[in-house]
Amino acid sequence: MYDYSSPFALTPPGAEPKAAFAVKRLRRALIDCELRPGDQCSEPEIAGRFGLGRAAIRAALTTLAGEGLVTAEPRRGWRVAPVTGALIGDVIQARRAIEPGLAALRLSADEAARLTALTRIAAALQGREDRQAAVTARSTDRQILDHLAARAGGLVGRWLAEAWNQADRIVAFFDLAGRHHRPIGREALVAALAAGDAEAARRAIDAAITAFQDFATDGLLTLPSALDWAGTRDGERTRQTGPDAMAPQAHPQRPPQQGDRT
Repeated sequence: MYDYSSPFALTPPGAEPKAAFAVKRLRRALIDCELRPGDQCSEPEIAGRFGLGRAAIRAALTTLAGEGLVTAEPRRGWRVAPVTGALIGDVIQARRAIEPGLAALRLSADEAARLTALTRIAAALQGREDRQAAVTARSTDRQILDHLAARAGGLVGRWLAEAWNQADRIVAFFDLAGRHHRPIGREALVAALAAGDAEAARRAIDAAITAFQDFATDGLLTLPSALDWAGTRDGERTRQTGPDAMAPQAHPQRPPQQGDRT
């Protein structure tokens, strides 16, 4: 049954303008790596695959290019942005610059109760190693974050959403190689925001970013060969994604770490 209550549910076509639906549908396809990083695709191919009109596709791709998810290639169509060590480093840096500002939020009792219920769903999945459990835990975590981004509002809310979209895409990319990320619990963050404890909230935010950084860095260093095929199409092997998309080097480069000297 279609879950209309889910913040991740896609509104059926016809319930909103086709262009708006196309943006949502293609954004989700890009974040989930349904359209794989590094893939080249044409507007007719995308239109046929997703059952959307050419005009809506073109408008949607233009919007998503502004979010850094695709790039236009003259006379060739569109290229899905590759996942590279440089991208991972940028996402971590952006998150560390923006997310700590959420610590200044104060949750109402009703908000705290709703978000606490979500943390309990994630907690109930602890100990399960299957991919579906990890996906559900990440979806629950994103619902919490989206609520906080909505509270932040304006440019900050939009920047947060775009940074988290890229982080989710990176996680989905590693999923393709069989490496699944489970976010840390948000109980401490929700409790701190409900109590107005900004310092505790900042510590919880930092811990979550560090957990993502450790996961992505470890993935780059331990799974470089498995990532090569993540951007292939039609059985052709390419090196447009993964560590090999970076400048030539003997080993994949880890994202920048706090405390590194420049």
